[in-house]
Amino acid sequence: MAPPYNIQGRVQKVILKGFTFIEILIVVILIGILTAFSLPKFQSTFRNLQLSSFSYQLQTLMIYLCERSIIEGKTILVVIDNEKREILAQIKTKDLEAKLKTYRIPGDITMESDQQRILFYPDGQIDKVTIKLTNPDGQNITLTTKGVFGGVKILYEK
Repeated sequence: MAPPYNIQGRVQKVILKGFTFIEILIVVILIGILTAFSLPKFQSTFRNLQLSSFSYQLQTLMIYLCERSIIEGKTILVVIDNEKREILAQIKTKDLEAKLKTYRIPGDITMESDQQRILFYPDGQIDKVTIKLTNPDGQNITLTTKGVFGGVKILYEK
């Protein structure tokens, strides 16, 4: 390939612009270091978000079951199974218990309850219960029922 010429016919000096391998390597190393320091914070944020999301889902489920119990005029039973890591909702009748839905407890969340069985009655009452949800970072969220009024309340703790 012939060297580039300018208008006067002289050889023009070509200047290549770009980054050297060392410059790119330094940038990649800096990005790696920043990622290593920020990754634990992102994981903590994700676990806190997962805990908050699960507590809202559980609250919504309990409100739904209370309303469904009133509408259908039947008692609904919720069983918390920590071994299988699930929450089972079923309609309680004289002969059998019809399964409504099973909810999985997310992997990193531990769930403690003063009762393993919660009943939702056709008159709007819920068994009084306190459910404590905890993630590996130590953040706690507690759900409580009001019993007679059928409400579910979320309490945040640090």
